[in-house]
Parts: sequence; structure tokens; C-alpha cells
Amino acid sequence: MTSELDDDDSDSFMVKREQNIKANKAMLAQLMADLQKMPGVGLLIKREAKQPRRKIPRQPCEPRRNPQRASRPQTRSMGRCEPLGGSQEVELEFSLEEELLQVRRAPLRRSPRHSNQSKPHTIRPVEDITEIELQSVADGMTEKVYNSVTGSTCHQCRQKTVDTKTCCRNEACRGIQGQFCGPCLTKRYGEDVKKALLDPNWQCPPCRGICNCSFCRQREGRRPTGILFPLAQYHGFTDVHSYLSSLCNKLKSDDDEVEM
Repeated sequence: MTSELDDDDSDSFMVKREQNIKANKAMLAQLMADLQKMPGVGLLIKREAKQPRRKIPRQPCEPRRNPQRASRPQTRSMGRCEPLGGSQEVELEFSLEEELLQVRRAPLRRSPRHSNQSKPHTIRPVEDITEIELQSVADGMTEKVYNSVTGSTCHQCRQKTVDTKTCCRNEACRGIQGQFCGPCLTKRYGEDVKKALLDPNWQCPPCRGICNCSFCRQREGRRPTGILFPLAQYHGFTDVHSYLSSLCNKLKSDDDEVEM
């Protein structure tokens, strides 16, 4: 008799529990419907529901998930988590030099672009360069003012700014290829924009075949240099082009010693 009473109590408890759950769900649905009808609140709820889940960035010193996978060596120009010794540091810098000089694939041939929207290259004579344009040359990155409407694009950094840039005097030059801003021409090639504007025979680095921008290096099958200017300064060079030229000369001298 007692067991039958216990079964009846348990059945009634489960029935009441299901009824309470249904009532709570109905109340919650009614509250959400009322909130969405309020001005401004409904849009906020929809935006929060559509926001994607943010990925937590990996810590700089976090161990690799796949330790067997080869990674690029960390050098002075990149962030290192642990200090290295002298011999290890020289070895890592030498591996970076090999990567900068290595040709990973065959160079791509440049195909002429025929587009009605591309601006034709106009060679400006030295007489047309005004004093105001010379004064508008940016000596540092802080002097550059970005403007996507009236600005001109630098071939090296691809930033559209209003400061005066170079003008290539080569007739075969095309597009923005001959436009370099002051900081890029100085730090990457050791040249001055003002002197280039006043030189009737000046040609841009791409026309001379010495351009080290990411697009030109990838077109040649080489790895982009990235922000290499601090490392070039550390080795006593005033610009990136001089540093890369020294690496090429060093490689040639090492090959000659091996052959001898």
C-alpha cells in the first residue's frame, strides 16, 4: 500500500515538473517578444546573436601544436621569446640571409596591362617641378597625410598620401611604378626624392631592376624582405638595398673561394 502511494507521489511530481518547465518557457518567450518590440533593443539582440565567435590569439611564447613541423628561424628582426647565444645568433642570421637570396621558383614574365582606367605615364621635366612640391616631400612617416581621393600611391609601401613622390624619367615606365615617397626611397634605397625630382635622367628602382618591394620580389621568385631596415641599420648599412647588395657580394665571394 505504501509503495503505491509513493508511485502516485512521484507521478504527480513529474507532471508538475513538466508543467512548470512549459510555463517557464512560455514566459521566457513572451519576455523576449516584448523586448524585441521595444525601440532599439530588438536590433541590439539581433546584432549580438549574429556576432561571430572571437578567436583567442595565441600567446607569443605558446608552444607549437605540432612540434615536428619545421618553422622559420627567429632572427633579430623578428620577435624572439628566449635569448640565444652568440654562435646560435650568427647561425640564425645567416639562415635569414640565405632565405633573402634564395630563388624559390622561376621569375614571372611581366605582361603589359591594357586598361582604359590606368593612367598613362607622363614624364615631367625638371622645369615643371615647383618649390612647393619640393617642400611637400615627406622626410618621415609622421609627415605623411593619408587621403584616398587626392593622394598618390607609393610603389613601395602602397599607401595613398598627399606628399610629393618621385617621377621616373624612363619612357617605358608604367603605372605607379615610378612613384616613391620620401621615407621609402631613403630607407629602402638610400636616395633622396628631391634630388630624384631634379635629376632629368633619374629612373625608378623597378626600371633599374633593384626594387625590393614585396610584389617585385615575389615576381622574381624570392621571399619578401618585410621590415628589414632595422636589421640593415644594425649591420651598419643606411638602407635595405645596400644590405641586400652586400649579401649578394658576400655570396659571390664565398662561391669563388669554394671554386679556388
